[in-house]
Amino acid sequence: EFIPVLSSAIRYDGVDVFGYTAWSLLDGFEWHRGYSIRRGLFYIDFQSHDKKLMPKSSVLFYQKLIEKNGFPPLPENQPIEGVFPCGFAWGIVDNYIQVDTTPSQFLDPNVYVWDVHQTKQLIKVDGVFTSKRKRHCVDFAAIRLQISLLQEMHVTHFHFSLKWSSILPLGNLSVINHTLVHYYQCFVSELLRVNITPVVALWQPMTENQELPASLAKDGAWENSETVQAFAEYAKLCFTSLGDHVKIWITINEPSVKNLTYTAGHNLLKAHAKAWHIYNKEFRRSQKGKISIALQADWIEPACPFSRKDQEVADRILEFDIGWLAEPIFGNGDYPHLMREWLQQRNSVDLYNFHLPYFSEEEKKLIQGSFDFFALSHYTTTLVGWEKEDALKFDHYLEVQMINDITWLHSPGRAAVVPWGLRKMLKWVKSKYGDVPIYVMANGIDDGQNMVHDKLRVYYIQNYINEALKAYTLDNVNIQGYFVYSFNDKTTPKYGLYSYFANRYEPKPSMKHYREIIDNNGFPRPETAVLCPEETVSCPECHFFRTRKSLLAFVAFIFVAFIVTIFLISYYSRRVGR
Repeated sequence: EFIPVLSSAIRYDGVDVFGYTAWSLLDGFEWHRGYSIRRGLFYIDFQSHDKKLMPKSSVLFYQKLIEKNGFPPLPENQPIEGVFPCGFAWGIVDNYIQVDTTPSQFLDPNVYVWDVHQTKQLIKVDGVFTSKRKRHCVDFAAIRLQISLLQEMHVTHFHFSLKWSSILPLGNLSVINHTLVHYYQCFVSELLRVNITPVVALWQPMTENQELPASLAKDGAWENSETVQAFAEYAKLCFTSLGDHVKIWITINEPSVKNLTYTAGHNLLKAHAKAWHIYNKEFRRSQKGKISIALQADWIEPACPFSRKDQEVADRILEFDIGWLAEPIFGNGDYPHLMREWLQQRNSVDLYNFHLPYFSEEEKKLIQGSFDFFALSHYTTTLVGWEKEDALKFDHYLEVQMINDITWLHSPGRAAVVPWGLRKMLKWVKSKYGDVPIYVMANGIDDGQNMVHDKLRVYYIQNYINEALKAYTLDNVNIQGYFVYSFNDKTTPKYGLYSYFANRYEPKPSMKHYREIIDNNGFPRPETAVLCPEETVSCPECHFFRTRKSLLAFVAFIFVAFIVTIFLISYYSRRVGR
């Protein structure tokens, strides 16, 4: 950390620095501290007779630093030019869409008289009703605004979660909120009408009660195995009601492993697998969609790249954070071997009593392979080490020290901006689970309160997408889509690409920047920019007519009726004349 600052003093401040000396060559007598601390690049065992020198990892680091005369930029760390494959999913995320099921005036069966002269109000006429009609999607005014904002962004996909607790208030099929289901049906059909593909999550744990139906939360939530069957029934209802319009499903979106017990995680995996098999057996052939789980996957980087112990700690955290739920589905059908081994070790050494459940052979067959793609949410990167330095940031359970790198950019919420972490995460998934199709289902960062000019988010989106492009171009990662988190500040304060104030949405600079990347399908070279086949045949006029089919049909009907009327008038006029 000192040498880059030294380099900045030379380059930017004009300081005439002609050398740098590291203290010290080997462990020894450190003045008033004596032999109580070690500052050498070489380790010495003071108790041994031969006092043999052993190079520390800092020697290797300093040696490479001298060889390169500093920190020359590596080609893989520089931005690259290129585009993503045709059909790449460019999306935006909203935790929950804004549901407003208030009926419009067209659904009110009452008859009113307008008191023009006195109160100026509508007075209901008792006992008089109009005939009832079916509900229509145009009755929900809230849908049109959300759709128009998405169109303005030029996204091809929109990812949101359903509210399990609102659709099934009692947790079973005895009471179904048909009004809400109809609202969701209208929303996804309107998305398709403007060529935006809905990506729908059945359940997302957001609050303390995890948005579960109250009865299920009261009976133990995911600790209770009955929740598994309740989720399967709920999933089948959603597939039946929305499956004709939804072609990409997420069973469970970002289950928080930090707040999940091993029993709850066990049941959650079985619930996912049951939902996947229901879709696979009963709906896939007719609806032709795909379905998987979405896991939060932040990268874990060893603080010292030359330290074997730091690397072991990083590997351990990755298995506990991601492998816990990923390995049974995408791997061998069971929990990571490293995870089970570590828990057994902790139980034998300390007074812990961690019990990681076992799957039966039937359950392994049910869970293993229950995916169509790998969906991950990635936000930041964390540095970890094995040596305890700060008790407040040391995890005794996993024996890991969380480290804050002050040289990294940080958001107001203290999230580190480390674009290369996404590329490393994508490569890790490929190395673990093969050439599985991958969707970056959420990637975003917070900004300041009421911050309209979100320069940090512009930088974040630009560089994280570029790292995803490197993973696709240089590492041959099968990445199929990228989604920014999130849509607007109303539903997700400080994370939105649209600000929300006084009932108005305003696009931030990050939205316009993301739209430009979408329009270019990445970062094309000026001389080699090639449009995808489906884009070359499209035109603004075609889009105009395609999105106004109903209006054009009505105009055509009026025109034909007018011509027929003129013809009939002319025909009968001539007969009368004769």
